[in-house]
Amino acid sequence: MSVPHSIAMAGKGGVGKTTLAALIVEWLVARGAAPVLAVDADSNANLHEALGVTYTATVGGIRESARSEIPGKQGMAKQEFLDLRVQEALVEHTGFDLVVMGRPEGQGCYCFANSVLRGVLDRLSKQYKHIVVDSEAGLEHIARRTLLSLDYLLIVSDASVRGVRTAKRVSELADEVSLGAAHRGLIINRAPNCELTPVLLKEVAATGLPLLAVIPFDPEVAAMDAGGMDIKDIPAGAPVRRIVHALLEKLFSKETN
Repeated sequence: MSVPHSIAMAGKGGVGKTTLAALIVEWLVARGAAPVLAVDADSNANLHEALGVTYTATVGGIRESARSEIPGKQGMAKQEFLDLRVQEALVEHTGFDLVVMGRPEGQGCYCFANSVLRGVLDRLSKQYKHIVVDSEAGLEHIARRTLLSLDYLLIVSDASVRGVRTAKRVSELADEVSLGAAHRGLIINRAPNCELTPVLLKEVAATGLPLLAVIPFDPEVAAMDAGGMDIKDIPAGAPVRRIVHALLEKLFSKETN
């Protein structure tokens, strides 16, 4: 696997996109695609738990502190300061690093900090072979151009009409903000017996998104989520692993050595 890619997971809350993002990071590392940058762009950060690591600082916190810490700095000094702070926020692990975006800023103008941080993250991403982003349903960080453009936007839904309609809205929002995603598709997660009803299939068709995978409900994965455990607790032969791995093999088939 020689060509770097950026992959973002999106979808409404509670559909399992964080677990899928962690499994993608794990697969990339196992396939020799390290180093991988994992970006937790959800304000309710929990990608670290799925990956089995902890964090102490967020980009949101850096943005907050920038207002008081950089006014006296000029030009490149400001850029170097934020570069250093973001590097300090990185969680380093075997095969991957994690950066947590954190909550959005409060009141006041953060235009300069956002602009500089965008440059910091753009430069940071160039140090990695692949980038995996676990984003909010609203794609706020991506829409604000705080992050990079994407190769793959994987929109995740549960096996519900409401979830699939949310996926459609996410896709429409990506169009509205001209998100640079080369490929886009839908994943239905937690489907009972891996089957979709005719009503749900009609909703899937209405999204205009290719259906990339249907993943069955797995009580062991649900127990992992409920217990705050990480993906290492998902059995090697679990359907979610098999299906995610098959999907990634397909997506990366042209770039796999």
